[in-house]
Amino acid sequence: LTCLLQQPWSPREMVCEENYMEVKSIAVCEIENALEVIPGTNLTLSAQGSEAGLREWRVVFRLPHQETGAMKEETVPVQMAHLLGYHVNTTQSRILLRCAYGSRLSYTVQMGIDVEVVTAMVLYKHQWMILKVDTSVACPTRTLEGSHVVWSFPQVFSALVQPPFGNRGVRVGIENHFLSDCLANQRGYQVLERGGTVEIQVPFGAEGGLLKSHVNNNQYSQSYFIDLFYLHQWQDAQWTLTQQRTFRPLYLVQLPRTPVLINNTVPAEGVFSLILGAFPHDVSLVNITVGGHPVAWVEADGLGLKLSHVPFPNGTHGYLLEVPFPHPVVSQKYLGDQYRKYTLSVVFSFIISPQAQLYHHTATVESDVQDVVLPSVEARCTQRGVQLLLHYGNIDWQWEVYVGGLRLDWELVELGGYTVSAQVDHLSMEVPLYSPGMTYEGLGLQGLAVSVQMTIKHKDTGEEQIHTHQCVFPVRELLVCLPDGEMVVLIDMSSVVPPVDPKWVTLLDPACGPLFTDGTQALFSFNVDSCGTMKVVSWTCSHLDINKCFKCSYNLIASLEIPVGCVHPANGTRTLGIYQPHSLPPLPHASHSRKSRTPRSARARKRPFWIGQSDSLARLALELTGDF
Repeated sequence: LTCLLQQPWSPREMVCEENYMEVKSIAVCEIENALEVIPGTNLTLSAQGSEAGLREWRVVFRLPHQETGAMKEETVPVQMAHLLGYHVNTTQSRILLRCAYGSRLSYTVQMGIDVEVVTAMVLYKHQWMILKVDTSVACPTRTLEGSHVVWSFPQVFSALVQPPFGNRGVRVGIENHFLSDCLANQRGYQVLERGGTVEIQVPFGAEGGLLKSHVNNNQYSQSYFIDLFYLHQWQDAQWTLTQQRTFRPLYLVQLPRTPVLINNTVPAEGVFSLILGAFPHDVSLVNITVGGHPVAWVEADGLGLKLSHVPFPNGTHGYLLEVPFPHPVVSQKYLGDQYRKYTLSVVFSFIISPQAQLYHHTATVESDVQDVVLPSVEARCTQRGVQLLLHYGNIDWQWEVYVGGLRLDWELVELGGYTVSAQVDHLSMEVPLYSPGMTYEGLGLQGLAVSVQMTIKHKDTGEEQIHTHQCVFPVRELLVCLPDGEMVVLIDMSSVVPPVDPKWVTLLDPACGPLFTDGTQALFSFNVDSCGTMKVVSWTCSHLDINKCFKCSYNLIASLEIPVGCVHPANGTRTLGIYQPHSLPPLPHASHSRKSRTPRSARARKRPFWIGQSDSLARLALELTGDF
């Protein structure tokens, strides 16, 4: 087999292979201590007469003394050199020496890194001349560091160079093919010079090498193999050009490699976009698990999930997963200030060929987005009370609702007689006028002013929203018993016959007149200890488990008085109460009357006001005075 050289050989060619090193030098002879190149010299070692010529050959080895370090020489016949592991051969113009690493007459020098050196000179006789050929060779050892293949060698091999030294550069190749500088840079290969040392760095998994996957206890690892070589060229005083080619298949075995999750999510787009990789060709995605449920590749699209294969330029690949934020497998949590945290947890399941090993990779990604529409409240006044519309917003319902400070639950709904209707996007609720949760702000001739305050409080953040709606309800007659012992009474005189001007109506104490009047109504406000009020003590109060209580007397002054009363606890917390009049039998006919009194037809339409259950009661009579 004959192969043509693309480029002619240099005067000295060195090869550093994985398990041996070799040098091929052109023939050089010594004549009277002068070195001269003898082209075409026909050496005695040939295919026809190798045994005869070989007997006269000698190999001179130089190596450092073990104790002193001084160089010493050892000359051996070629046959002995062969026995020591040194192969010597020839062509028509070149001498070749080849040996394994760690041979007996080699030595190691430190040139920033370990370099194995064989210093040898081949001597042979040609006619009357002694020919000498320098067959010294040196090869660096490789080192591996972390996630890079690092190959180091001296910029100047001092054992091979006779000054002055001229560097011709370094070229890198893969599988016996040189790479251009541009292509090497694209793949991440770097050639660096550091303090007399040249480093070639190849990233783990770079294009040009081979990756193999492994799984052990669900720990993913990769082995990397690359058949790398480099060409180092220089010149010195002896050789116009030396080319040193170093070939080494390099291995990094089962280096732990956690897959890289690339989160390309853009919150404004509302979609999680994840790429998991990079994997060699022996890794395939089987399924994913989201929301606790495994999803096969073929099922993903039908469930609103997008799975796709992503190839990378270096021959590896990854997998793309896209999941919309509103998807049911995405959990949501309200953070406050209208921010919401979306969280996606997914388990990627892979199979490793050809061993059919399974590997599971868990990933969790989050995204905070200010996209929350908070619950909102609409309200309106109705004839019965206040209607509230609670719009849920666009966030999972994690809110507590309070009406007038009372937590909204079914007990409050039943107690207050609320009318509740739940719809898809809102809750409708009507709060009756005289029910828990209603706040009474004032009573005037225009009516009863009330408000309903709805508070929405988030369970996790404590964030509150307070909505208050006010209404004024027209009333003709009303009794208000305030916790501080004040009474407010609104009476209606429109049905009194003959008509009575409300401004002439007083309490039992004539000095206590109305605060405000119009043509038919009068508004009074007074304390239970003033204006002629009376207190009655009763010892038979069946609704209280106490020793004494107060009870209102029904001894009405016929045709003269309209009794009203409030019950307050003698010892305890007082509450606000508002009551409308209850029906009573017709008032009895008065035996005596004054002009200032109201006739029976007017009195028969009046109703007393009552409030509460307690052990203190104030009786009040409103006296109608005036000229009729």
